[in-house]
Amino acid sequence: MRLSDLVRDQIPDPHEGVTGRRSSLPSPLSETKRSLRENVGPLREADARVDWYGRAHEEMAAIGEDLRGNRGMTTERCFGLAEALVEVLATSDDMILRMMQEDVQAYQVANAIHVAILSVKIGQGLNYDSAALQRLAMAGLLHDLGMWLLPQEIVEKPGSLSADEWSGIHAHPEQGRRMVAEMGESFDWLATAIAQEHERWDGSGYPCRLRGGAITEVAQIIGLADVLDAMMSPRPYHARVAPHQALRSLLVQHKQAFQPRLIKTLVDQLSLYPIGTLVRLNDGHVGTVSKVNPRYPLRPILLVQRNREGQTNRESETVDLCHETSMHIVEVLPATRAA
Repeated sequence: MRLSDLVRDQIPDPHEGVTGRRSSLPSPLSETKRSLRENVGPLREADARVDWYGRAHEEMAAIGEDLRGNRGMTTERCFGLAEALVEVLATSDDMILRMMQEDVQAYQVANAIHVAILSVKIGQGLNYDSAALQRLAMAGLLHDLGMWLLPQEIVEKPGSLSADEWSGIHAHPEQGRRMVAEMGESFDWLATAIAQEHERWDGSGYPCRLRGGAITEVAQIIGLADVLDAMMSPRPYHARVAPHQALRSLLVQHKQAFQPRLIKTLVDQLSLYPIGTLVRLNDGHVGTVSKVNPRYPLRPILLVQRNREGQTNRESETVDLCHETSMHIVEVLPATRAA
């Protein structure tokens, strides 16, 4: 069955029966943000666009090192990162392309960043307002705090885990919840999201086997983004999965684990050919998806890199398949394929 058929036949419209939907998340943390601006300073517009990915990598790596060294947790800069990410993704999908092409070296750091990016994209598709999107970004960045407290040999173990090791893995959501709970009642929403992000819609998750509406929407979105990134990122126990294959796996193997409208929203936001996917056209040209067309998921915008003879173009040419109606995608290529 084609991926387009899976989307159309198995998943309903996420906005069906919903009028004027905005955010289902709590109101902004006005006091917290005011305090942060007094201590950190307002985020300048230019700062939001200067290598956000690199800055986020540095900040999250520092948080991880502090946690492993029992030096406590300082999250103030995460608020600035969350605000900047929402601003960047409001005008460009370049961050998605960066995420898809990044050579992952430190999985826990990259996973925090990727989950934040994917969660905001889902929130955009759900018409969340800016404050709610910032909360999604913040929750994405900090969703796996408890994992930083586990020994690295367990986190990176390529083989099967023992019963004791699995026990530690299953306990990490509660450990993360406790750390955030110590920040005060204003962060109860974040503590709950961290505690529940491994719960699943069908009750198959952990640690409490919650199901359906008992799982907050923030946690559902974070969990969906986390699973997708885990599939697309190389790990000691599995190879990297191409974005379109990861989406197919979500639709086929994980459709019961997540709320259908959230999966549909994710697919709509990333397209059936996500940004960064290398494809071959019917005329032989090869290009990389640079932008999606949500209304026409089979006809994205490409940067054509090689001609039909397999020769590399001196400069990439932009091709919008919505306008070039005689052209269409016939094959998804491995990212390392040369021709």
